[in-house]
Amino acid sequence: MNVYDKAYELKKAIEQLPEYISYKEAVKKINSNEQNKRMLKDFKEKQLEIHVKELSGKKPDEQEIESLKKLYDILNLNPDLSSYLYAEYTFSKIMDDITKIITEVVNVNSTNK
Repeated sequence: MNVYDKAYELKKAIEQLPEYISYKEAVKKINSNEQNKRMLKDFKEKQLEIHVKELSGKKPDEQEIESLKKLYDILNLNPDLSSYLYAEYTFSKIMDDITKIITEVVNVNSTNK
């Protein structure tokens, strides 16, 4: 068994997933509309700001969280953005699961301590 061949098989399997295909189509649709693209970019930037705060041990303001929730609700009123967010979440969940499986091999040394 060649591990690189298996990695390419995994790549091909991911490319054939309905969730990947939906996500890829949703990205293409968002990128074809400048207004939707800008709204999504603003949302992602605010989401990242809050996430960075949390990672640095700071608690985000309630106002920031509420603002992000309102922006999320607004995005969900737009069918294209709503489809994108759903497709992104669904595909990300699969990728997280695959990453967990693959990284189990990396953690082999830490379980022996």
